[in-house]
Amino acid sequence: MPAGNGRRRRAARPPNPFAVPGLRRDVDPLNPLRHRDHVHFYVPVDHTEESFEQCQEEFGDPSYLHHEGRLVLVTGERGCGKTALINRCAYWLREQLGKADLTAEVVDLTREARDNEAIPQRRGNVCRALMDKLFELQLLTTNLAYEMRDSPDDAYRNLPGCLERDQVLIVLLPPSADLTEELVYYGTRAPRRVVFFAETAYALPAEHRQALDRDSPVPPVYLHVSGFDHRHADQFAQHRLDRLPAGTLPRLAPTALEDFIDNGRLATIREMQWLLYGLYEELRVQDDRPDEVTWEHISRHFIRRLRDLEGQP
Repeated sequence: MPAGNGRRRRAARPPNPFAVPGLRRDVDPLNPLRHRDHVHFYVPVDHTEESFEQCQEEFGDPSYLHHEGRLVLVTGERGCGKTALINRCAYWLREQLGKADLTAEVVDLTREARDNEAIPQRRGNVCRALMDKLFELQLLTTNLAYEMRDSPDDAYRNLPGCLERDQVLIVLLPPSADLTEELVYYGTRAPRRVVFFAETAYALPAEHRQALDRDSPVPPVYLHVSGFDHRHADQFAQHRLDRLPAGTLPRLAPTALEDFIDNGRLATIREMQWLLYGLYEELRVQDDRPDEVTWEHISRHFIRRLRDLEGQP
């Protein structure tokens, strides 16, 4: 008797084209630092490609890091891909430094401070976490900076002398609703052979940018991401759908996203990922699928997702 006691075996379900390997949640940011294959999932939308290329230009010859530190600031509204861009730039910079005979270490401090903490407390938490991680990684040739971890100014000033001469640190700072004062701090005090990456959802006031440009040994790198219209949304969707063989799952109708993102509204990469991942998660387990995904399919799914969110505690 055939396997399964004569029951008809269910055909294998196609994978969700919007699922990204290695991510715990469907809206988590891409992170090639942890999953190298994520470099192939970036799509040139919302100015991410232009910003990434700008970062490459700024560090095309990273030899100046022997003598200077640098701050890289990414601005943009929530959900526009700031963290994903930082991860991409940090990954590329780590590889680039290796080609320049420099040893790079990425230190992720993005969870080492909370938004509601006072700025001096945030600075202290970040400095202690950095020194603790460097001590744990055995990157300190002397413990002087580690012993000063409760005094950020002293610790950062002495940090370069506590590292090997070819060691560069790529430090990912914790995000915050308002980083303006902190940005001035990190931009003006970045030790040599240290690159700080920071993100903020708020535009940097002109006076703070002027202070950064004036007081920093090397002016910060300013990168920006933003929302996008239906053309970029469609480009993102097609890039994901192209990962499946033709005919595996229905494609988007030509005007589906144009009708969904109308009246000049801008969408975000997070919104599109959340929406289309959920929609195709439903489609992949259906036996009777539409020939194409229309505005109506997207709208009905969007409403269902909102109702589910409203029902959550």
